[in-house]
Order: sequence, then C-alpha cells, then structure tokens
Amino acid sequence: MPAISTADRTIFGIGLAFASFFILSSADALTKLLSFRYSVYQVAVVDAVFALIVALPVLIRQEGLASLKPRRPRIVMLRCGAGAGSLMLAFLSFVQIPLADAYSLAFLAPLAVTALAVPVLGEHVGWRQWLAVIIGFAAVLAILRPDFGAVGIGQLDMLASAALFAVSMLMLRRIAKTESNAALLLVYFTMLFLIGLPFAIGHWRTPDAPGFALMALTGACSGLGNLLLIMAFRYAQAAIVSSFMYSQLIWGTAFGFVLFSDLPDATTIGGAAVIMLCGLYTLLHAAKTQGIPATG
Repeated sequence: MPAISTADRTIFGIGLAFASFFILSSADALTKLLSFRYSVYQVAVVDAVFALIVALPVLIRQEGLASLKPRRPRIVMLRCGAGAGSLMLAFLSFVQIPLADAYSLAFLAPLAVTALAVPVLGEHVGWRQWLAVIIGFAAVLAILRPDFGAVGIGQLDMLASAALFAVSMLMLRRIAKTESNAALLLVYFTMLFLIGLPFAIGHWRTPDAPGFALMALTGACSGLGNLLLIMAFRYAQAAIVSSFMYSQLIWGTAFGFVLFSDLPDATTIGGAAVIMLCGLYTLLHAAKTQGIPATG
C-alpha cells in the first residue's frame, strides 16, 4: 500500500476541518432555534451528554480507557472550565444577536491569543503581529458601533466568550503535549454540564419528542464536530486547520438567513473581513513558530 504524501494528508485535514466547522455551526444554529422554547442552559446540559456519547467511544478506542484520566487534573479543569464557560456565553449570545454577528465578534479570539501571549507566556510578538491585533480590535469597534448604541448584552456575551476562549487556548499550549484528547474532551463537556446544570434545573421545561430529538442532535453535532477537529489536527498543521474557523461566518450567515431571516449589514461584513485577514496573518505566522490549536 503506497504511503500517503504530506500534501494528501494536508488536503484530508483541510476537508476534516471544513466539515468540523460546518457541523459545529449547525449545532450553534440548532441551539439558537431551541432557545425560542427552552433555556439555553437546558440545551447545554443535554448537549454535553450527547456530545460525550458520540465522541468518547471513538477516542477511547483510539487512545485507550486510561486516556480518560488527566495527568494534570487541576490545570485541565481550569482550562476546560474556561472553554466551557466560553461556549455557554456564546450560547447566550446566540439568543440575543444574529449568528453572523456573533461569529464576527468571536473571530477576535486568535488576535486576543496573540496579545495575551506576551504577558501570560512571555512570548515575543513582532510589530507586524501587534499591528494585526490593533487593526483587528479597531474592526471589532466598527462592528459594535458603540456611538450608535449597538452594544447590547448579546455583543458583550460574545466578547466575554472570545476572551475566555483565548485564555483556554493559552492554557492548552501548556498542556497539549501531556494530555490526551479523550481527557480534554471528557473534562470539557463535563464542565459544560456542571456549569449549566444549576441554571437548567431552575429553568427546566420537559421537552416534547421533537424538542428532545433536536437537543440530542445538537449534542451529537457538538461531539462529532469536536471529534473531526481533533482528527484534522493529526493530518494538517494547526494554523491551517484553525484558519477554517472563519468559514463559520459563511455557515452562520446561511443558517441565519434560512432559519431566522437574519442578514448581516455591510459594516458587519466589512469588519468581519478585516478581522479574518488579521487573524489569518497571526495563524500563518504561528505555523512558523508553534501551532495554535482551535479545539473548544
């Protein structure tokens, strides 16, 4: 059997990344759809359960049962807690604002990683990277249009989500080489379950059969999307895989129009394009030094 070339592996990894971000965007759209009838906390709790049902058996088969135990439990819990908190804030944002708007603000995360890498990890950031960060932040301000009263709870939730996501990525840089994918995914969705459970109990509404089926599908999409993303990192460089995160703006716009009749305005589209270009620069630069994983 002929060996798989590096180019073929990269192409396969890109395909996995593209599919992963489409599936994760589908989960976000389903979450927004379900939020019209159910609490996002309830959706998140069910999401976490079905995500683990889908993803864990595959990871256990690949990495073994022992891989479920973190080697550094405290930092893994902190990292996954930040990631789960980021996802919960994103869910809350989806309820308030269109998906495309939310994704545009979420794209701030790679730039925030670059900015925080200096004080947190002591990494050197060149002037070109700093320029990309500054331009990206300016584009975020353009999208928010604070002078016109466009900043609301939904926008603030997503900005907080992006900040927490950046923190979780910085922590992941320290533990990625010592922790298994299975352990990281197990703790991540367990933390999401625990964060959402107290609020879900207080806002619980017993779902009907279609509602429960949609919740289960949302969780299955979350689990499958994260699983495909993990696999993508095995075939292609982290910066290449991470760059396909920006395809979520396409999916978010499409789902927003089809399901909710939402379309981003020209300012949001222009700002998102600037943020994507700045983020792509930082990710491609990371490929020359060290990859920035983009798992949740």
